[in-house]
Amino acid sequence: MSTRNTRVITSITAKDIDRHREVLRAWAEANGLVPTDVAAGPGLTVEQVGRRTVIVFHQYQRGADGKVLVDWDKNEPVTVRRSVTLVETLTQHGYPESDPTS
Repeated sequence: MSTRNTRVITSITAKDIDRHREVLRAWAEANGLVPTDVAAGPGLTVEQVGRRTVIVFHQYQRGADGKVLVDWDKNEPVTVRRSVTLVETLTQHGYPESDPTS
């Protein structure tokens, strides 16, 4: 994704996910994400990219057996940065923080 004309609207940290897990789970699912495939770290962002609003996140990579792949050199799960178009806002799901996308 190009960084030209990109503005971060909202940042969701791992701490936010711990505090608001159920609301964020419902929001993620409504936006087509599979919550168990979304890495809590480094967090998620809602970004304005040109005229589109997207959710940027890191998705766990899975092997043929469905298990999360691990980079043994770094001793951490393998993830890839992904984005999806925002369909439903955080505010629509009762997220208690300010949501300028609504």
